[in-house]
Amino acid sequence: MKLISLNTWGGKNFDPLIKFVKKHKENTDIFCFQEIYDTKSEIKQHKNLARANLLYELKIILPKYKVFYFPIMQGYDEKTNPVNYDLRFGSAIFSRQAIRVTLHKNYFIYKDKGFEKPAKGFSNLSTPLQKIEFNIGDKTFSIFNFHGTSYPAAKKDTRKRLKQSKRVKMIMDKSKGAKILVGDFNLSKHTKSIRMFEGEMKNLIKEFKIKRTRSRLSPFFNKSNFQKFADYTFVTSDVKVKSFEVPDVKISDHLPMILEFTN
Repeated sequence: MKLISLNTWGGKNFDPLIKFVKKHKENTDIFCFQEIYDTKSEIKQHKNLARANLLYELKIILPKYKVFYFPIMQGYDEKTNPVNYDLRFGSAIFSRQAIRVTLHKNYFIYKDKGFEKPAKGFSNLSTPLQKIEFNIGDKTFSIFNFHGTSYPAAKKDTRKRLKQSKRVKMIMDKSKGAKILVGDFNLSKHTKSIRMFEGEMKNLIKEFKIKRTRSRLSPFFNKSNFQKFADYTFVTSDVKVKSFEVPDVKISDHLPMILEFTN
């Protein structure tokens, strides 16, 4: 099976993003996306920045997939400004229809509610964790799609981030079967928050000696404050990894993580 995780940057670099998804859709079983906007309005783009209807655009090019969308913010843009039309923001899992998903759950990790007025820097925003469960033969797999808090901008440990990781780990510990955790953690690789997962899971960013997960499109690229890492893929030992790569492509301010695995 093939799984791709990507923070889409809200679809700001829309055409290359869509081209990338189209290129991989025929042999990808699961897409785990972060930063997905959705709207019921006719507006396609918000102030020439984020793609307001990105979820719909992805559905159009991925018609053979089940869609699990988890919005955590409504009525505000990426600058925390209120908008005068329907606009939601969250994460999404696209799972090929041939995969029989036996369980799907959404979790607010930082708080138990969403849709409140976001504070500056999104410091109060609920952080989402999505889970789907399915079987390959007699083996159960649990896939987790996580988007950690972006506040503060320095991706170091904070009380909130440590609490986040503890809760994600607690949820995963109660889950069945082989486990794969992917997403934009907004964490440096040298943090206690990351080490919490490394005790029982393989950190493929570390094992495959990935040099960075942020792309050349990042406004901080090649600057002194450029943070190379934010995204991670963790697997339990019962996941047989065939290949793992993080290609250097300009489709977002993050790079895609591509995992191939078997049962």
